[in-house]
Amino acid sequence: MLKGILCLVMVFACGGLGLLKAQTFSARLEDLMDLKDMIRILQTEMSYRKDPLPSAFARIAAYKDNRAMDLLQQCSDSMKESLDLMQCWEKAVETAYQKSGSCLNNEDLIILKDLGLQLGKSDIKGQAAMFSLTEAKLENQIRQAEKEKESKGKMYKGLGFSIGIVIAIILI
Repeated sequence: MLKGILCLVMVFACGGLGLLKAQTFSARLEDLMDLKDMIRILQTEMSYRKDPLPSAFARIAAYKDNRAMDLLQQCSDSMKESLDLMQCWEKAVETAYQKSGSCLNNEDLIILKDLGLQLGKSDIKGQAAMFSLTEAKLENQIRQAEKEKESKGKMYKGLGFSIGIVIAIILI
């Protein structure tokens, strides 16, 4: 009886760990899609409203509650203290995505940091081209994340339960 309960606990514990690992792929996909939405909104705001970046960032950050909008809010707050957009953007990316345990990989972060290097450095047409390039790169990363979610996500789910079953068989 006790062995049976222990075996069930082991199967569900290992299965739960597999599900948690698979969730990281879904979280990365969600973060990338939020970034893409944020870039579209930012492009529209910069093209039509032409407000200073700190106020545009703060206004856009109020639209939704996700990491992408937290990035803009943190950058806006930092820009009120310092005028160097590049440093503020780097600091905001680090705080919003690297320190908070985001599932974005290094390629995703490089794309995001490159966006900060180009913001506010050219006219509206140059900004539009930069946003289009960044959006295309993010779209590529989204496709990659979807593939990983489908393949690796299923693998980790199945692997977790399989390892649990193997351990349960060994215990019996």
